[in-house]
Amino acid sequence: MFRVYFEINDHTRSERCAEIAVSLSHDTGNAMIEAFFSVSLAKMYFDQRRLEESEKFCERAIRILKVIREREIEAEAYTCLGRVSHMQRKYQKAKGNFEKALAIHIEIRDKKGEADARTNLGAVLHSLGEYQKTKEYFEKALAIYMEIRDKKGEADARTNLGEVLRSLGEYQKAKEYFEKALAIYMEIRDKKGEAHARTCLGEVLYSLSEYQKAKEYYEKALAIFMEIRDKKEEAHARTNLGAVLYSLGEYQKAKEYNEKTLAISMEIRNKEIEAHARKNLGVVLRSLGEYQKAEEYSEKALAIFMEIRDKKGEAHARTNLGVVLYLLSEYQKAKEYFEKALAISMEIRNKEIEAHARTNLGEVFDFLGEYQKAKEYHEKALAISMEITDRRGEADARSNLGSLLFSLGEFQKAKEYLEKALSIFMEISGRQGAMKCFIGLGSCFLSLGKYRDAHEHGEKALSIAMETGDRAGEAAAYGILGEVRYSLLDYQMAKTYNEKQIFISTEIGRRLLEATAYLAKARILQHGKQNKAVECIEKALLICGTIGDIRGNFAALAQLSYIKVLQSKFQEAESHLHECIAKYEKLRHSLHGNEQFQVSLLDTRGLFPYKMLSELLCHSRNPKEALYVEELARARCLAESMALNFSAENHISSDPKSWFRIEEISREEENCTFLYISYYYRKVRLWVLKSNGDTLFRSSEVVDDKTLIAEKAFNLNSFFDQDLRGFGILPAHKCEDRSLSETMPISLHDQSEADLRGEETPETTRRLNLCSKLIITPVADLLTEPEIVIVPERSLYRVPFAALRDKSDGRYISETHRIRIVPSLTTLKLIQDCPADFHSETGAVVVGDPKVGKVYYMGGERTFVPLHCARKEAEIIGELLGVQPLLGERAKKQEVLQAMNSVSLIHIAAHGNAERGEIALSPSLATNTIPEEEDYLLRISDVSQVKLRAKLVVLSCCHSGRGEIKAEGVIGIARAFLASGARSVLVTLWAIEDEATEKFMRRFYRHLVDGDSVSECLHQAMKWLRSNGFPKVSQWAPFMLIGDNVTFDVKKQRLVLFPKGH
Repeated sequence: MFRVYFEINDHTRSERCAEIAVSLSHDTGNAMIEAFFSVSLAKMYFDQRRLEESEKFCERAIRILKVIREREIEAEAYTCLGRVSHMQRKYQKAKGNFEKALAIHIEIRDKKGEADARTNLGAVLHSLGEYQKTKEYFEKALAIYMEIRDKKGEADARTNLGEVLRSLGEYQKAKEYFEKALAIYMEIRDKKGEAHARTCLGEVLYSLSEYQKAKEYYEKALAIFMEIRDKKEEAHARTNLGAVLYSLGEYQKAKEYNEKTLAISMEIRNKEIEAHARKNLGVVLRSLGEYQKAEEYSEKALAIFMEIRDKKGEAHARTNLGVVLYLLSEYQKAKEYFEKALAISMEIRNKEIEAHARTNLGEVFDFLGEYQKAKEYHEKALAISMEITDRRGEADARSNLGSLLFSLGEFQKAKEYLEKALSIFMEISGRQGAMKCFIGLGSCFLSLGKYRDAHEHGEKALSIAMETGDRAGEAAAYGILGEVRYSLLDYQMAKTYNEKQIFISTEIGRRLLEATAYLAKARILQHGKQNKAVECIEKALLICGTIGDIRGNFAALAQLSYIKVLQSKFQEAESHLHECIAKYEKLRHSLHGNEQFQVSLLDTRGLFPYKMLSELLCHSRNPKEALYVEELARARCLAESMALNFSAENHISSDPKSWFRIEEISREEENCTFLYISYYYRKVRLWVLKSNGDTLFRSSEVVDDKTLIAEKAFNLNSFFDQDLRGFGILPAHKCEDRSLSETMPISLHDQSEADLRGEETPETTRRLNLCSKLIITPVADLLTEPEIVIVPERSLYRVPFAALRDKSDGRYISETHRIRIVPSLTTLKLIQDCPADFHSETGAVVVGDPKVGKVYYMGGERTFVPLHCARKEAEIIGELLGVQPLLGERAKKQEVLQAMNSVSLIHIAAHGNAERGEIALSPSLATNTIPEEEDYLLRISDVSQVKLRAKLVVLSCCHSGRGEIKAEGVIGIARAFLASGARSVLVTLWAIEDEATEKFMRRFYRHLVDGDSVSECLHQAMKWLRSNGFPKVSQWAPFMLIGDNVTFDVKKQRLVLFPKGH
């Protein structure tokens, strides 16, 4: 009767029959029957998840079978016991039982039993995360099933192998195994197997972000499970469909599927399915802005996963809870959940979960202002996602990296990351991700001043948000649209969008969005309703303080200080600016070790409080304190690099008050006057530091609208940023092209014939006169020493100071004064205080006309022509110094780098790219392959690693004094040499005629050999050019000396590195 009831699936009666059989056989002493029915009962109890009872009867059967030696039934008992242990997450115990079953099947030559045992062992090893061993067991099982022609076994084995490959991130291979399994199941008409294979194919397609295809497979699987009335698998199928619908942005449908799944799981009392349903409902509710409900569902899911010891489910649940807490502004709690999820993912070796945990942690660190950590986590997440071909994960990581770069002011780079992420999301139909990218790109375009593009992306984000019911996305999109209207001075429309943003963000409890909205409202109200604007800022500050938003605090304080200035409440403004600077310094400190990010942060976020505070201090007649504030924002990264190279013990403080008496550095320089220049909006402020310790302050007149319009500028920064381009454009017969760039700085069609001849034009003369009026005229009577040390900022590095005139006598200041540039007072002090034996007193390396030839440059092949004049220049200098120059093929990158780190003087005459900070040397490769950039380009990063000991570096490349203009200063190759340890660097602002270059260098080095200081050498060489056939500013004025005023005793200590004849 047992067999009859069992075959008709009457589990209650078959179970009762087995229980009676066990009892009777035990009473009658029939061990074989007792063992057989004990195993049968154990299997039935296992199917009902009555694990303790199943375990009890397995062990009872094994005790009997060890005596009667019925090996086949014993193997079944070990197999059942192994499954019980596996279900209980007792993996090592399960492994031991399956190994015993396998040994018996091999002993009795039961091929099918052996294959089944290997399958079971593979499943346990898979749970232990030992995927390679799992794969080996499944492959052996597959081989056996194929050998004995067991089609179902083969299909099951292929399905199992597909699951392993999916866990290893080998999605395409997994897909092939699933497709083959599906074909077999359909051939043998195994409906349940077919549905399972379709489910697996849906899962791998989901991982490959092919959501529409995944949906089709899931729907077919669901139909089959419903047809065969398998409630458990029906619930699984609904869970999968809910996930794919969520990814497609169909949140309401996803919610319905997961609610149905939850109902089924409760009906059949399946904890695992219930946990997954609650987890997925938490995700959907989160996207619908129902954060409290989402938190409740996620917490319940986590509790169940922990109860049933499902590590993978626990990691997912912790990730989901972390995201909800992040959105509710509980960042520390979110961080703890993400860290735990990461630990579990690494324990179970699940790459997909690891990548998600890392990208979420990156977002938390981004918010907390720990930018360097955020970058590392996002980059690792991106690498993992690309490794396992997780397109959605890759897009998420790129999107988050874009958001991080935006936070740091790297708007162009942020845009590139977001555009790449957007293309992936569009390709995989990831609507939520696409919406996030549209919002991010809208912010980028706003910051780049491209308002039409910003509006277009804001509208697209709003459309997706409203279609999917994403309330937070809707609020963020309104924020973008409001900012666009504000930037276009449409305050009424900006107000309308802002009100919607505030209403939604408040309603759904998104505190960060709410704070951002209040700051936007304050910007609108500051035009006439300043007290109301202050109230909005105070609300934003309260929120930012509560949730620990340092970046938001910084922005709010900056805005508040600006409004206080508008209200003429200067003391309050000063107080808020000091707070603001403290917040900025905290953000900056988190970027320790990442100079690029520190530079960008100052340039786009941090400059305002320093400039405004300096302005207020000058206004309140505290110019010395204003100088300290200016110095704090001036060339900080450069100073820190120099301090590191010089092993300086003094700490560069972030407190302006700690810079007291920094101006006394002028006492260390004999016969010098320091001219410290700052500009803000339409006024130039000037500090003159005398060698007796006096500090005098003057300022220029405010530049009027008429003057700025004539110069096609809207403030002084845009005026100074217009370099004197015509000076650098010369016909080929007058000047060989040492630039790495193939294109002219500006179109030749935009230049007059005078420009093309390199002559001064009325435009360049007018600009130089205005520079003289703003910079020299206010302090001309104070410049009494023979040398002027100028401390410029930002775009002032484009100004040829030597060509500015003293209005009183009309002469160039370089006729009566030596001119030298220092990036900041601190950098000069670091040079002065460095150990006496730090810099080398002997040795020189002179590089001229490196043989570059055909190379890869900026994505394409490029052939660089020889520089005959550069070669001649190097030969002349080598002759004067008694040095064998490195010419042509000898000027290899590795040889030059090796030579530079120990010499006192470096001279390089070669192709260069000032904007990218690169110099082309001879490739180090000896093969016939076309060299890549790293084989021949001397980059900023290369120079930074050399640890120079040079007292002077001369860069005779096109525009070597130029580079990317930042608040930090000029970020170019010249700065890299200073940062790496050089005391001084001589550069050019534009290209000049070959003949003028040769004459200049000959005169400069003759004076150097005679023992003159570098500043005096420059002064005399320019003076000679003006008096000997090169009177035009374009011919003699581009040379700029940056750093210390060094001297060489060339006659006493020959600067020999490569003696002649070497």
